[in-house]
Amino acid sequence: MRKDSIAGRLLGILVFLIGIAILVVVAIKAYGLFTASLNPVQAKGGDMTTALGASVVRLIYQILLLMVLCIAGSLVAARGLHLYFVAGGVSSPRFLPAPEEKDSIE
Repeated sequence: MRKDSIAGRLLGILVFLIGIAILVVVAIKAYGLFTASLNPVQAKGGDMTTALGASVVRLIYQILLLMVLCIAGSLVAARGLHLYFVAGGVSSPRFLPAPEEKDSIE
């Protein structure tokens, strides 16, 4: 069986770039969120508390959305790298020694 697959590597690169694009969208949205001017609430009386509560809920929603998109983009980019390396014949990158090597080190 052939280990090196050009189509698999191209698919891995494509998935990785999609993950990076999601992370770029997150960065642009975060930049826009944190550089937005803070307009004072223009409502009067009881409507001011309602408007303030709605703006706080909207802000929390946007921050949670950014967190979810950031995690999703990271996972997609990692999966793309994994596909790229598996298609190239590398089963998995080894960052830690194998268990038999670990026992002999101690």
